[in-house]
Amino acid sequence: MTNPNPLHLANTAQNMARNAPQGDANAFHKIAMISMGVMAASSVVQTLQPLLRDLLRKESEREPRHGRHR
Repeated sequence: MTNPNPLHLANTAQNMARNAPQGDANAFHKIAMISMGVMAASSVVQTLQPLLRDLLRKESEREPRHGRHR
């Protein structure tokens, strides 16, 4: 089974909100907003992951080595 696409889920929820009664429309709107937030968070993590990896690698290179070869 494939994972749901947050963008597809947000679009579907927005379409359902347009045709739903007021109380249900609010729930669908919240689902759409949460889906868009998940999508934005995922994008930020993907963008920052290489930067974090480089920073961690540089930090580990600066630390003194406590091995046999001193």
